[in-house]
Amino acid sequence: MKKILLLPFCLSKEEQGAACTLAGRNGYAVIVARTTSEALTEVRRNVVRGTTDPVRIVGVVCRGRAKKVFLALVLLKGRQFVKKLLFMRTRRIELAHVPIVGGTKSLFGRRDCNIGHNILEMPALEAALRGEHTFVTL
Repeated sequence: MKKILLLPFCLSKEEQGAACTLAGRNGYAVIVARTTSEALTEVRRNVVRGTTDPVRIVGVVCRGRAKKVFLALVLLKGRQFVKKLLFMRTRRIELAHVPIVGGTKSLFGRRDCNIGHNILEMPALEAALRGEHTFVTL
């Protein structure tokens, strides 16, 4: 199983370092991205194309971004359903969500984001990296 940890750029350097060491101990590849599209291209780059190996992605997002990610997951789930209808190969994708303390409170975007001062909920991150708290399995 390929394991990926997606970190936002708005975390403090100490939090990013702690998350990277924790992810390294659990066998996760760490991706720090400035935009959602950049994160998706990095995920595609890390996952081998043409195989059916399952993928576990742990995403660290704030409340405003979580709504945007949920809409993307609905589209991804629809894509997986259509592929199954056409008898194409699909891979199992497990997604977990870890919240940021002090993140954005807007509907979509970074209106109230404290870049460089946001912190993670470390117990939630540790549980997600262990394989608990799976948000969606596609």
